[in-house]
Amino acid sequence: MTGQALVLCEHRPDPQGAWELTARFLHADPAALLDQLERAGVAGRAHPDDLSLQSRSELLFQDDDARHPTTLTVTEIHDVQAHAPPEEWGNLHAWAAFMYALDPTGEHTRLIVWFTDH
Repeated sequence: MTGQALVLCEHRPDPQGAWELTARFLHADPAALLDQLERAGVAGRAHPDDLSLQSRSELLFQDDDARHPTTLTVTEIHDVQAHAPPEEWGNLHAWAAFMYALDPTGEHTRLIVWFTDH
């Protein structure tokens, strides 16, 4: 698989408020990440209807179609790690740490993930 794995971190500062895009990440090995998501049973789930305006814009204005969309909670990142070799843990740990830094409970952060061909 060539292309990119795009990972957006969204945060909801007010639990009753709207989601906000807070960070963009790329993954060096999209095929490996997709394999880990599939083995964890979280790949290809539709994005939620309440995406932030910024995330919707990212999806709308990208050059390629979004494939294998999914959303991950901080708990699910730990599930994905169980299917990743130790050399892949660095990204997963960093993403989880970033999410916990925004919200110590992890309840008001999420990762929006998709893959492109180019």
